[in-house]
Amino acid sequence: MKKYLPYLAVLAIGIAVIAASPADKSKTFDVTAETIEGCSCPLFCTCYFGPSADEHMCQFNNVYKFRPGSHYGDVDLSNQLVWMSGDLGGEWHQKPGPGMPLSWTVVTFDKNSTPAQKKAIEQVIHGAWDVKWGKFETREDTISWHDDAKMSHAKMGSGMAEIKLEKTAGPTVVKPLQYWFTNSNEGFVLAYSTHNFNGDKKFSHTKRNGFNVTWTLKGDVKPMAAKAASPASAPASASAHAHH
Repeated sequence: MKKYLPYLAVLAIGIAVIAASPADKSKTFDVTAETIEGCSCPLFCTCYFGPSADEHMCQFNNVYKFRPGSHYGDVDLSNQLVWMSGDLGGEWHQKPGPGMPLSWTVVTFDKNSTPAQKKAIEQVIHGAWDVKWGKFETREDTISWHDDAKMSHAKMGSGMAEIKLEKTAGPTVVKPLQYWFTNSNEGFVLAYSTHNFNGDKKFSHTKRNGFNVTWTLKGDVKPMAAKAASPASAPASASAHAHH
């Protein structure tokens, strides 16, 4: 029996290594995104605390930058940018939750992103916003991003949209609150926002609600459509994972 012990030890180590091996990266996604966000609500959004009758709309600009190491399957999303503009409409404030109908959104991918990255980012968006959009469009543009202790600023190169956050002294951080249907976040860092959108439906807001929040979403990769999202795809309904 003694002569077999070394072989048994090696076998046991091999089994332990296999058991401890990480899941196949190609089958999972794990993203952490920093956010520059503003909407038409007063500071701070009431809908994060449950149903509210105060607002009949919520026009927003959300800009996300994925931290290094973020991935969707084998697609590296490190430092990728994406912009969402839109209006939640009136029903969300009455009964926020999964599957609720929201009015419209335009998702702008950065021109520097590859087709595979755009396709993966769209899947992440549908994972963070579990809602039914009345109108869902995608396009592409150049996106600039700046964030420091006093101010956040993002802008599209075409002039389609721009957002600036004036951060409060302190800062003021609100937690724990759920950010749409993400797994976790580091807290909402409050700020006053000035932002605009110049698409088919235009809006502009000054000194309204704004914040930075860093959120994480992870899970199993779902089969993606065969065709990547085009720069100007036709409007389509979408089921996504949600909150603003």
